Amino acid sequence: MFEIGEADVHGERLRVYANAPASLRDVWASTEAHGAAPFFIYAGERTSFAQAHAKVRELATHLLDSGITKGDRVAIGMRNYPEWPLAFWACQSIGAITVSLNAWWLGSELDYALRDSGASGLLIDGERYERVVDLIPSLDLKTVLVARGGAIGAPARAWGDVVTGSDPGPLPPIEIAPDDDATILYTSGTTGSPKGAVGSNRNHATNLMNTFLGGAVAASIATPPDGSAPPPPLSGVGLCTFPFFHIGGLTTMYVLTSTGSCIVTQYKWDVDDALDLIERERITAIAGVPTVVRALLEHPDAANRDLSSLASIAQGGSPVPPDSIAKIETEFAGKVSPGNGYGLTETTSAVVANTGAMYFSHKDSVGKPVPVTDVKVVDEEGNALQLHEVGELWVRGPNNVRDWGGTAGHLVSCLGIRLRAKQPGLVY
Repeated sequence: MFEIGEADVHGERLRVYANAPASLRDVWASTEAHGAAPFFIYAGERTSFAQAHAKVRELATHLLDSGITKGDRVAIGMRNYPEWPLAFWACQSIGAITVSLNAWWLGSELDYALRDSGASGLLIDGERYERVVDLIPSLDLKTVLVARGGAIGAPARAWGDVVTGSDPGPLPPIEIAPDDDATILYTSGTTGSPKGAVGSNRNHATNLMNTFLGGAVAASIATPPDGSAPPPPLSGVGLCTFPFFHIGGLTTMYVLTSTGSCIVTQYKWDVDDALDLIERERITAIAGVPTVVRALLEHPDAANRDLSSLASIAQGGSPVPPDSIAKIETEFAGKVSPGNGYGLTETTSAVVANTGAMYFSHKDSVGKPVPVTDVKVVDEEGNALQLHEVGELWVRGPNNVRDWGGTAGHLVSCLGIRLRAKQPGLVY
């Protein structure tokens, strides 16, 4: 499964996973086999994989009928509602490029991203719609669908009027190559306006394979030589606290989906509700920033709740305190696998990772580079530095985005490392 070969990626010869999915459309198509299994749970609403596939085909058909074609940009601006992944997979199914809008943005910021990305379609929830409703007439949009909204005026239409659950049948065959563009995710804009990182199908397929390999290695290390404790199945139930518009949330969403797992979300993070969900839905995995995980682990009622279904707790987005990993190890007697990684939007999530038993033995480490990625620390002239010397971090691999808009400089404030993209495959 994890055979490594080589391929020309935007003119650069790189190591790649030989058996990675060719496109995100292929990833989604492979999940239809899960049928009646739960796909998404939100506030008591339950959607099966079969229902999701019918709605995705219906939405994709609407997009095609509206004039959206392969390569067009379609913006998604929502909370972590069930409609978000449906919108994402519908776009990927027809080769459209999804533009993830930060749900916390104000109207002027949403307006900037819609114009900067050249969006041809807008799939948005009612809260975000109210922020841009007066701007829509000046935007060149072929379709505007509003989910969970109130009063909606033309040219926008209500999501429910279009996506009814009536399956239109198979979508037309659309050829999508690994290096075709798939997503635009906006960076924080710490050096000016947010910049859209253009990610390819290969970028996301590589991220999937990196995640699968990390899980396989962790399971292998945790399994005794006699095989008495086989690794748990990949599928499960995941509570996603990262917003889907963030690379961490997007990764969590499509990793869970690709393994036939169920996604559980909240209207907003609430630790008491999270504990209820873990018990009621038998949550097996949770992912979030360290403050979210700490709130869960240190909740005064946590010891009295049934958290026995948990098999993994992943953290990211900011440095993870070693004592948090120690608490996971002691509170769950080593039976819950911790996870962490270093990466960026521009590297399509983590390219350095630490999981399972390795993390318990190296609690202060973010881990090791994934097999298809080269990482080194250099001085101002680009010379490799020695152990303990401080410099710039360079990352090279098929996970790096091909391009981004705006200026080259980008500051990651939480780490103080300056990074910028350089064609054809190097981020430094």
